[in-house]
Amino acid sequence: MSDIDQSDVDSPWTAASSPPPVKQRTPQLFLEVEDKTEEAKTKFTELDACTYSSKAIGSSGQQEYMTCDCVEDWDSDIKRNLACSEDSNCINRVTSVECINGHCGCGKNCQNQRFQKKQYASVSVIQTELKGYGLRADKTISENSFIYEYIGEVIDEETFRKRMIEYDAKNFKHFYFMMLKNDSFIDATLKGSLARFCNHSCSPNAYVDKWVVGDKLRMGIFAKRTIMKGEEITFDYNVDRYGAQSQPCYCGEPNCIKFMGGKTQTDAALLLPEGIAEALGVTPKQERQWLKENKHLRSKQQSDDSVINEKFVSEIEINELKEADVSKVMGALMKSQDHHIIKKLIERIHMTNDDFINSLIIRFHGYKTLSTIIKEFKSEDENLVISILEILTKWPKVTRNKISSSQIESVIQDINKNTTNDEISSLTQGLLDDWSKLQMAYRIPKSKSNTSMSYGRNTRSPESEEPVSYRPAVDVLQPGEDPLPAGWEVAFDENSKSNYYFHRALNLTRWERPVASVPTGPKPPSGPRHGDRGTPKNGFKETGFARREEEKLKQEKESQFHKLQEKERQLQQLIQQTGEQERKKQLEEKLAKASAKLSKKSSSTSSNGHPSSASTEAKWTHVLAKHVPNLIKKYESEVGRDNIKGCARDLVKILAAKEIKKDPKSSPPRELDHHKLKKVKEYSKVFMEKFLLKYRAKHDKQVRHDKHRGTKRDHDDKNEDDDYEPTDLHDDKRVKKSV
Repeated sequence: MSDIDQSDVDSPWTAASSPPPVKQRTPQLFLEVEDKTEEAKTKFTELDACTYSSKAIGSSGQQEYMTCDCVEDWDSDIKRNLACSEDSNCINRVTSVECINGHCGCGKNCQNQRFQKKQYASVSVIQTELKGYGLRADKTISENSFIYEYIGEVIDEETFRKRMIEYDAKNFKHFYFMMLKNDSFIDATLKGSLARFCNHSCSPNAYVDKWVVGDKLRMGIFAKRTIMKGEEITFDYNVDRYGAQSQPCYCGEPNCIKFMGGKTQTDAALLLPEGIAEALGVTPKQERQWLKENKHLRSKQQSDDSVINEKFVSEIEINELKEADVSKVMGALMKSQDHHIIKKLIERIHMTNDDFINSLIIRFHGYKTLSTIIKEFKSEDENLVISILEILTKWPKVTRNKISSSQIESVIQDINKNTTNDEISSLTQGLLDDWSKLQMAYRIPKSKSNTSMSYGRNTRSPESEEPVSYRPAVDVLQPGEDPLPAGWEVAFDENSKSNYYFHRALNLTRWERPVASVPTGPKPPSGPRHGDRGTPKNGFKETGFARREEEKLKQEKESQFHKLQEKERQLQQLIQQTGEQERKKQLEEKLAKASAKLSKKSSSTSSNGHPSSASTEAKWTHVLAKHVPNLIKKYESEVGRDNIKGCARDLVKILAAKEIKKDPKSSPPRELDHHKLKKVKEYSKVFMEKFLLKYRAKHDKQVRHDKHRGTKRDHDDKNEDDDYEPTDLHDDKRVKKSV
């Protein structure tokens, strides 16, 4: 290596310069290689899920389930809940958290449960020439798709080090350790899943990502790019953390490091995981370049036990968060246990002063994440604690809900009680004072019969449930108490762990138990009508004077009762957040007026110079026709060319009509942007799934008919014989996932 100017070495690393791209070779396909899956399964004990050496090991650190704010999106035609899908803006999915049935508002069996449902890709084990067994894709795997969970025995660090020595003594040729946390490891050597056969590559097509699933952390293998059918699935081992003996690398990539494993750390093993690098605003290529320039100073920078390039991380020049950065940073904070990385990410959040961005951070499990970090480092790093407290101080404060559910208030109370640092004491006391003034925002549970329609689909599944944080409760009467007044119901709030009361008809909620009904209108007099005769309760014959006195007394009682009821109503209005409701109502009215105005304007003739509907439709058809046939071409092998052409025509026609309906005046773009193309892809996928259901049903019916007649159907000609039947779908508006 040539000498490097010291000024260049000491200067902070920025993203201004970028190293040259690594050359990629054409992926090798193993389509004709024999399937060795069953043979490979005899080499280990297959596990259905990870086993844990203790209850606490592998913990996600979350005391309560993290919930998203998605709603159930049930498609009755394909009998599937489409909530939290790949292209949705589900806050759980983009921060690598799986939704748990019964703990999220997205409904049962949403699309963000891939670990729990074991939605693995179609793979098989093959024998490679030099690397032993390998894992092959039996079908094309799209980018970012879940491939397999890395399953094994989850053990602590002491057990891990003992097993490394034990396996080396037994001359095991391959190792199957994967770090889950700094103090816990997954050992798939003797017990595991097919994921253990994924080989290392210096230019892999897959990556490993850590996910929070309930109260545990779990590791999954995901597609880094589109993986072709027959291609071997590989990921970067970062093997120096796990292997005691070095081994030659046979990946064959142009950037191959030649060896993996061994007692001395290599540059590759110190590289930041891609998701962490993205959150810090750098790329692996930039880190490799930095390592190349600073390799001769390595021994002075950090100890041999370090697992990241600490000097590199400390020299990264960071910027305040933008909207697209929020999900990346919050996801990285949940996964990382390294002090240097956490400090750098907290610094990015601390620099951010935009109220909208800070509101987004809160939405992306901000309070829960900072609560976990501050508990872990409160006794180790007072400066980090101060930074987090300053972040919490400037965050927008609206309600107590997220503060209560994250349990951060009890953490701050504990710090306030035990700290000797005046600055920390002042910050914590200020937070506690501010939070004490906030109210819980709670809602009236939806009626079980209440369903709503969205984009043509029923958004509640046949097994509709009450919102998960609000459960029906039993009103326990105290001695001397009367039952709840008419119209009032009781529910249990999971956040405060207590009952609250609501009046569905009047849209009122309160924490205190109501003692009387809220008046809904004037009541008719309940006394005797004029002209009635009879003996009054006092036993004396009714006279005109007596009737007048009795009516006067009743009027006074009714007046007092109405005053009490008016006070009750005022109390309800004080408790609930009427200001928020009024603002929401005003916004809805403005939107309704704007929509009506736009509709009226768009209904006018095209004499204003706007393009005609026919012209716009032709342009949209031309743009969409460039992409739709390619998006559904993969189905041609099953349904035939003619059917695919028919599907493409219908899809283009439907999508063009929807775009025109959405905005009749705007001209179509020459090319679809990435976001629009993603929506078209998702829509086409659902369209074809529906079509395949009908196609296969008809195909099976024809086969049974031919079998009954004693004839054999020629499957080679099915593409010409089957008739295409169009299927109508409804639009589903999605937002692209940020990774």
